[in-house]
Amino acid sequence: MILNWFASQIPENEMILEIGAGPGEVSGYLAKRGVKCIGTDLCPRMIENAQRYFPEVRFEVRDFFNLGYGNESFFAVIAYYAIVNLTLEEIRRAFEEVWRVLKDNGLFIFTFHIFEKEAQTCVRNFFNKEGNELTFYYFKVDEIKRLVEELGFQIIDILIRYPYENVEYESKRSYFILRKK
Repeated sequence: MILNWFASQIPENEMILEIGAGPGEVSGYLAKRGVKCIGTDLCPRMIENAQRYFPEVRFEVRDFFNLGYGNESFFAVIAYYAIVNLTLEEIRRAFEEVWRVLKDNGLFIFTFHIFEKEAQTCVRNFFNKEGNELTFYYFKVDEIKRLVEELGFQIIDILIRYPYENVEYESKRSYFILRKK
């Protein structure tokens, strides 16, 4: 599992940042494996839930585009499906901010849904319980690869995962494992 590998790469006294933590499962999972992490999300209610479910983890309301941490503050950054509501230009801005807060040689892992079929819509609109519209974007692996290379990240690996049948939305997922060089 990628998260177990990721946890094994984090030195004992280093801190990692999760962006788009939502209800906190990834940060909670990593904390149980001894990783010191801060989970962030733009939604205060998500942060409240995350803190309730995982009190051992520090959670904060933060903006992906302006995280508010100092330069090179974190050994690693993880963003599981945190970019699915961003356009490509917004992803560029967000990843520039990741670059800023990431230490040299630090790790960056993120995931997204892959756009691969002409019949598949590139954008889907959903409504949350409050009636707010949420836009969901799919991306081509090559366009994200080009973007991270332009920003200077070294690609360690790009993994493709098929959806769990009858459990998840039927689109492939991509996992990018990068290093700041």
